[in-house]
Amino acid sequence: MDSVKPKLTAVPAGRMFPRSVGTARHDVEEETVTGWAAVLTAVSTAVMAIAVVVFVVALVSSMRRMIDLSKSVERLVDTLDRDARPALQAVRRTADEASRLAILVRDEVDGITGTSKKLRGRIERTTKSLEERFIEFETLLDLLQDEVEETALDVAAALRTTRRGAGLFRTMRRVFKRRKR
Repeated sequence: MDSVKPKLTAVPAGRMFPRSVGTARHDVEEETVTGWAAVLTAVSTAVMAIAVVVFVVALVSSMRRMIDLSKSVERLVDTLDRDARPALQAVRRTADEASRLAILVRDEVDGITGTSKKLRGRIERTTKSLEERFIEFETLLDLLQDEVEETALDVAAALRTTRRGAGLFRTMRRVFKRRKR
């Protein structure tokens, strides 16, 4: 091969590599430069392909882990469902019983309240009736006291009159007895 060095000229805009001017090796050098770019492209494509394969392997591994995790979560949910179902049923039964008990207590309290109101009404009516009777009894006692006082005064007056009358009779008797003698 020729040891003639080609002359380099300025690279026109849009070109990546300078062209050799006026040599026969012009085509060979262009092939070498083009060959180097092809090798670089092939290597970078291989690196990208390996990266994609590694990514796919990692993705498949992650998917397997996700499937295993999903299966373990499903087993856990089944276990919780199996174990928690009786507890939830017991809680529901307890809540139903508590609800029935609350209804019974409310009904009983309502009944006691109704009875209490009736009893209170009867006590109030009885109290008013007793107050009226006490007022009437007090009035009767006042009348009875007045009558007893009047009767006592009448008896006292009658006794005075009787004493005077007796004294008058005694005096008359003495007078008559003296006359007969």
